[in-house]
Amino acid sequence: MSTITTPNEILAAGASQFAMFFNAYRECSPEIQEIIHDMTAIAADPEATADEKRLASQTLIEALFPALTADVHDQDEILLRSRESQQIEMDLDHEEVTFAERLRVLMAEKSITQEYLAEMTGVSQPAIANMLARQCRPQRRTIAKIAAALGVESSELWTDSIQ
Repeated sequence: MSTITTPNEILAAGASQFAMFFNAYRECSPEIQEIIHDMTAIAADPEATADEKRLASQTLIEALFPALTADVHDQDEILLRSRESQQIEMDLDHEEVTFAERLRVLMAEKSITQEYLAEMTGVSQPAIANMLARQCRPQRRTIAKIAAALGVESSELWTDSIQ
């Protein structure tokens, strides 16, 4: 990457940027051009606050380069979805931990072994062990079977389960 050092290079770079902005401005509708005039006045106003200038500059960029800002908004949406997905994964993980802990406590309170719970529910003993070790996620009908065998409501095992 080269560095601009001479006054002519600085002016050439500025002229190039001006040409890019001016071409974008000419492509705008009269309504958008009016918005650009207003925002330019705010951005150049020495009495405008830093926030007012920042917002005016953002509006100018959105008005002049809508495709560019659409890409930024798309990236924001992707990031938001990613965060939502991470939150869902964390919530599911928490539900699985809670289920395994509640199942373990209820089995201990009722002195029920994995083998006996498997017989009462029709679910295999290895499946019970996998649920306790959080190596598999129980289906709603399995939660209902286990709850019935333990004499509790499904919601005591899984907060989001069948009521």
